[in-house]
Amino acid sequence: MRNLSLDQLQLFVRACELGSFSAVARDVGRAQSAVSAQIQNLELDLGLELFDRSGKFPKPTGVALALLPLAHQAIGQLRRLQQAADSYERGEESKLRILFEEQVMPDRLNDMLAAFAEQFPNTLIHAGSVGGDDAVGQIGRGEADFAFVTARDTYPGEVSSNNLGQQQILTLAAPEHPLAQMPAASLAEAADHRQILIAGSSASAMADRGHIRPQNQVAAQCWRTDSLLQGLELASKGVGWINAPFELARPFLKSGRLVELNLTSALSAWSLGVDLLWSNRTPQGIAGRWFAREAHRLYGNYYSPPQ
Repeated sequence: MRNLSLDQLQLFVRACELGSFSAVARDVGRAQSAVSAQIQNLELDLGLELFDRSGKFPKPTGVALALLPLAHQAIGQLRRLQQAADSYERGEESKLRILFEEQVMPDRLNDMLAAFAEQFPNTLIHAGSVGGDDAVGQIGRGEADFAFVTARDTYPGEVSSNNLGQQQILTLAAPEHPLAQMPAASLAEAADHRQILIAGSSASAMADRGHIRPQNQVAAQCWRTDSLLQGLELASKGVGWINAPFELARPFLKSGRLVELNLTSALSAWSLGVDLLWSNRTPQGIAGRWFAREAHRLYGNYYSPPQ
């Protein structure tokens, strides 16, 4: 079998739909002889008779009707292939690799990614949550294109950064938790109850060895996990209270499994600075530049109550 052309497939489909080579010729603005020749070439390439020409008008054979849905699929795939090639020729990246620390995941990140999918349908997104040190390392090695991380004073020379703003962190517990039953609770009262702390694997290991006190630890008794979703699930079961950004806590708040605590301390208004990182090793194309620009819109409003 020879290589099939998009033109052959399109003419074949139109001939099946219109029932006449002359009608196809008028439809596409070409001579009937040219249309007939292309369809004959397709038959030769496939080694099949696609049209019965014994009557006044060519009639699709049973084999042609069986191939028709596959021809539609092939045309769609070839068109998407051409569209993707055109996009990459214009400078659109084939893939963007996005990392984020769960604690600073923007409230509207998925809305932004949905808009990205509309704007750049041929660019794949690979997104993942990692610890801050891992994110910086991957960006520095050119293994990721962007990362949302807790703001730091310095970064390695191969890492560029831009401050995006602040991410408010909510203090949450199950509705039946003792702290949730109080109209207002002090930081000292919160410290009397088990805290669920989110920490990366390296920080957790050092804390286990007694080398450090985990960042943001308030309570004497503290459970640690490197999964914020697991921490939220534990908090919803009354195991302890937890600090989390709104975006990941949203389903728990909407379902009533978690409520926001009213703490009479700075912890109730705690926020983290957020930096956007990108690699100096990889030049940004048009999709990357769009992403970097739109990322600045994500931190305008810290927190929207669930609807």
